[in-house]
Amino acid sequence: MAGTAATVSVLGLIVFGTLASLLGKIVYELSGNDFNGHDKLFRKPWATTTFMFFGMSFCLPIGWVYDYLQCRKQSSERQSDTEPLLTPEQGAHGADGANGADGLAGTAAEDSSSSNKHSSLRNTLLLAVPTMFDLTATVLMSIGLLFVTASVYQMLRGAEMLFAAIFSVVFLKRTLNRNNYIGIGCCLAGICAVGISSVLSGQGSASAETTQAQILLGMALIVCSQGVQAAQVTVEDYVMSDIGTAPLQVVGYEGVFGCLAMFCVLLPLVQHTPGQDGSGLHEDSWETWHLITHSSSLPYMVPALVLSLLCYNIAGMFVTDEIGAVARTVLETMRTLFVWMVDLLLYYTPMGLGRLGEKWDNYSYLQAVGFVVLVVGTVVYGRGDDQHVEAHKATLHSEHPHLRWRGALQKIQDLHRPVHRSTFGIASMARSAVLISRHAKAAHAHTAAVREADASA
Repeated sequence: MAGTAATVSVLGLIVFGTLASLLGKIVYELSGNDFNGHDKLFRKPWATTTFMFFGMSFCLPIGWVYDYLQCRKQSSERQSDTEPLLTPEQGAHGADGANGADGLAGTAAEDSSSSNKHSSLRNTLLLAVPTMFDLTATVLMSIGLLFVTASVYQMLRGAEMLFAAIFSVVFLKRTLNRNNYIGIGCCLAGICAVGISSVLSGQGSASAETTQAQILLGMALIVCSQGVQAAQVTVEDYVMSDIGTAPLQVVGYEGVFGCLAMFCVLLPLVQHTPGQDGSGLHEDSWETWHLITHSSSLPYMVPALVLSLLCYNIAGMFVTDEIGAVARTVLETMRTLFVWMVDLLLYYTPMGLGRLGEKWDNYSYLQAVGFVVLVVGTVVYGRGDDQHVEAHKATLHSEHPHLRWRGALQKIQDLHRPVHRSTFGIASMARSAVLISRHAKAAHAHTAAVREADASA
């Protein structure tokens, strides 16, 4: 049964993740009739952003149901669980030792206790903070996608690793090891190769003419968006460290806050911003609705985009639960490959209707090399992070012998991992630095409390 669930989750992640990326670009290549009856392409990045957050919002009720079922399951398992929470060394410290039993399990208990101090309303409102980062990054990516192909868009999102490394060094005072530096070098080389191939090929849109300047602008916006998402990772961990909201509910709340921001602020703002519609600055929302309702394909593609995003988020959560965040990183890389393969298939088969997909040219070989280098860089950087975690474990064992490890850090890392973003799974790399820092502080605090209790006794 568990194997079947894992298989279905993996297939869902790949299929719906690929569809979500492709449909985000495909809707830009479709058209409808404007107010004058003329055929016009649906180049509406602000509307597309709204669709994405609308799809995320449906995760909220599903998350409530899933969380309820999980609570019932855990409650029944807890009744039959006889594993002791204290080691013999911890039991010798009495009640104070019990407060910190099992290392990170104690940290998780402290987080749970701290979360009870906050009202449910405040916990929910705090989610608006990372939502603003996510919204900014999504808008930048949606505008950038106007001018680049779906495969280039997907590959450039690997730049998040660069910003994650920078933030971990600058803000978390982390020291990078050799594998981290090799991974960063590979990432830079891969991004440069993919970018150069895109500019030289001149491919940006199958239905609209795209200049090299626009391609460069699109790639710059996508790379900048990854910096915003890497910053979001750090902000989420510090702002939401004591919030016990389930991951799928977090996605749902971010979707709700994102929709509110779009409908109440951003869409009215870009409605009155000067500029040409479809350039990324000005966007007529009334025309957006008119194009959708006066098109033969958009009424089907837009709901398909929303549904694929919803299913991708759900599948991502189950994949992380079933086989872990590391395996999901590999699957996300496969998703990027499938996006490129399907995009080529659309171009060379009748499925693309003669106006969808991207072609293979002489510069595609350079893009393929860049993609491989990006994947290698991601794997090597991740191996460097594993070494950092192992070093941290050794330090804890030597400095805090009364604490047990039991892989609790990985469990917390998987729990807090976002389920709807990070093409190559790089977000976990930034999170590992944050969680290690937090765990070290908790371990030191517990050790100090134990020693104080021993001294007073």
